[in-house]
Amino acid sequence: MKRLLTFFAVFTLLVAACGGGDSSKEDGAAPDAPPPTQAAEPSAPEDSGAADDTAVSDDDDAPEPTGDSTEDEASEDSASPEPSEDALSGEEAAPMTDPIFQPTCRGEGDLSATATGVTADTIKVGAPQIDYAELGSLGLVQIDRGDNEVILQALAQEVNDNGGICGRMVETVTYKFLPFGTDTSLAGCVYFTEDEKVFAVLGSFIRVPTGNICVTETHATALIGAPFTAEDRARANAPWVHLEIATDRALEVFVTALDKAGLLTDLGNVAVHSGANRADLVDRVLVPALEAAGVEIAERTVIDVPAGDTQAGAAVWRTFVEIYRNADINTVFIDGDNVFGVEQLIQGGLDVTLFNAERATFTFGLQDSSDPGFFEAYTLGSPYAGDDNNQRMEDCIDAFERQSGIEVIPTEQLPEDETDWFIPVRGFCRVFDLFVQLAAAAGPNLTNETLQAAIDGFGPIELPNEAFASLRASKYDARDGVVLMQWDPEAGDDNRGDFVVISDLIDTGG
Repeated sequence: MKRLLTFFAVFTLLVAACGGGDSSKEDGAAPDAPPPTQAAEPSAPEDSGAADDTAVSDDDDAPEPTGDSTEDEASEDSASPEPSEDALSGEEAAPMTDPIFQPTCRGEGDLSATATGVTADTIKVGAPQIDYAELGSLGLVQIDRGDNEVILQALAQEVNDNGGICGRMVETVTYKFLPFGTDTSLAGCVYFTEDEKVFAVLGSFIRVPTGNICVTETHATALIGAPFTAEDRARANAPWVHLEIATDRALEVFVTALDKAGLLTDLGNVAVHSGANRADLVDRVLVPALEAAGVEIAERTVIDVPAGDTQAGAAVWRTFVEIYRNADINTVFIDGDNVFGVEQLIQGGLDVTLFNAERATFTFGLQDSSDPGFFEAYTLGSPYAGDDNNQRMEDCIDAFERQSGIEVIPTEQLPEDETDWFIPVRGFCRVFDLFVQLAAAAGPNLTNETLQAAIDGFGPIELPNEAFASLRASKYDARDGVVLMQWDPEAGDDNRGDFVVISDLIDTGG
């Protein structure tokens, strides 16, 4: 197998053109950043004006490259129960759980100040949100997805109206950051951990893993809902769980599912591509999995260009296109963010089949290309695509609408120029419900240690828009239910293309 390493030294980031700078520090110190937003003690947001806020959040449907990995699979002693007949038949099997935002406190004890961010009366949590308004001012993207502060406060109020978590009321704060460079993500980490002293951060500094490391390692603060690599999580000094399937498992499951579906035959000459930050992961997991399935790899390419430098990324990808052309490549397995590659493959006229286990960035790369119908492409995803929701998600959306007075309209049905609450509300429903269940399972004596113990012993868990999910010792990524998906250029919002399900539900949690 030939291996090409392209390390392209680029020091000027997109933020530098706007007066910002890229910092590689992970010690929590950070320069000035956009001002934070803070919610007062939870109370029902007023009906008027809430929909006028334009700061928006990230979630499973947003362009989040899940640069995640997982710990090794749990031992047989800690394995989850055998799947039920429903699970084996592909039907969704919901474990016994409380109604959403009505948590049963596990354990007894007097309420007192047990940890940073936890008093006798309250639990304070924070949530980062992408600063889409700033991205718009930079001419990068024009998106209106509501305000995380409104969403988080409404969901917290629903919990508080039901008695809180073990009797404690939930307080919320948010912080806006830019999904490139490290300045604003590190500043957000410091804001949450040092200024606001939260107990946990919900969500992720997506595309900027140093922000997540700052939270979990430098400041020993719990992080709920953020992707991780095995190495990242090993450095954490606080609980860290991810909502979705972590990349180590996802890559293995993806290859296994493709093999069982007969999609790994007649691939022709195959190339594997990744970013430099995940090259070791791909060489450790994806490449051996493909080779074990009988796939011979003709080319291995690696790119090292900052996400904000589109010009440099495109230039390097043009080099890869010529390498693929000279090697008569027919199939490319792309790991992670493919924003540079898809368009350059089109411009180079290289008609290849694409595989990428991470649906979110793959979708946006194909949708934003000059010819979304150019490729045959496959990915791994959740069975809840488009407007589909399970009952727990519907209950959460109802709670948000009740508390905020805002109607949540599915994105594909949304009138032009109206705020899209559908995507961010669904994202926060998932991460907030996960935190509420875990914190209640930790009991009245809420600390990092009791939260970790609750995670280690939780087992199957019902979550919004997750068909199967579980947490246990050494398995800290919740999603177990996945499906294979194929690209349809005529599907999705405004016929921009989207992935559609082509397989039965696969339960990976056994």
